[in-house]
Amino acid sequence: MQFLRNHPARVYALVTAVLGLLVAYGVNVPETPILGVVTAALALLSGEVVQRAENAKTAAALATPVEPHGQLDRE
Repeated sequence: MQFLRNHPARVYALVTAVLGLLVAYGVNVPETPILGVVTAALALLSGEVVQRAENAKTAAALATPVEPHGQLDRE
């Protein structure tokens, strides 16, 4: 579960790629209704999770103090 929290974009990309492979190799599933529902669910749920995780990373990075770089002070 921790992996999902740390890497939501990778999980989203993996699931999307697997769905594409299923369609490409012609797995015997009713493509249109199933893929339509799965794609919509991925777009709504995963997109929101990925956005929140990336926003949290950005907020944490912006809140982290930066130490001065000694070499830049001498220039």
